[in-house]
Amino acid sequence: MSDITRGDGASSSAGALHARVQDASGNAASIVSLHAGDNGAQQAMVQLEDGRRVLVPANLLVRQDDGSYLLPFTFQGTTAHMRIPVIQEELHVDKRRVDTGRGVRLHKSVEQREELIDQPLLHDELVVEHVPVGRMVKEDEVPLTRYEGETLVLPVFEEVLVVQKQLMLKEEVRVTRRQREVHAPQKVTLRSEQVKVERFE
Repeated sequence: MSDITRGDGASSSAGALHARVQDASGNAASIVSLHAGDNGAQQAMVQLEDGRRVLVPANLLVRQDDGSYLLPFTFQGTTAHMRIPVIQEELHVDKRRVDTGRGVRLHKSVEQREELIDQPLLHDELVVEHVPVGRMVKEDEVPLTRYEGETLVLPVFEEVLVVQKQLMLKEEVRVTRRQREVHAPQKVTLRSEQVKVERFE
C-alpha cells in the first residue's frame, strides 16, 4: 500500500485515518479507511459531514502543515466534481550578439614583376631605285609621274644637244613602299596585390 502525499513532497500513512479533509470549496470531511486498489494504488475512503462517503485516490490527498489534507476537487450533490489544473508551457526564444574575441587581420602587400612584351610593329621603308632609260621622247609624249602598284615612278628629263633639240628620257626613279614586321621588346613593370590572412583568438 502506497503512502499518502504530504505537503512537503514526502509521504506518510501514519495518522491518516480520521484526519480532517477539506475540498476545494472548503467543505469538511474525514478519512475513515485506506484501501489498495486493483492496480495496487492506495485509495482513501472519505466521509462527508452529511454521511456520504467517497473513494478517492490517495495520491490526490495533499497533507497540510496542520495535519489535515486538501482535495483538489469539490463535493457537490452525490457526485464529486474534480477540478484539475491544465498546465501549458510556452517557449520564448531570444537572441543576442556575443563577442567571441576572435577576429581576422588582413595584411596587404604589393609585389612587382617584370614581363617581356614583344608586340609586332609596322615599319615603313622607302627603296629608291634608279632605272636608266636613255630614250628620246617627244614633247607631246612626255611621261608623267605615276604609280605602278606600290611603286611611285618619277620621270627625270635631261636636254641633250643634237641636230635638233629633243627631250631624252634619261632615267626613271622608282620609289617602292614596302612594309616589314619588326619586334621591339620592352620591359614593363606590373603590380599585383597579395592579401595574407592572419587569424587570432
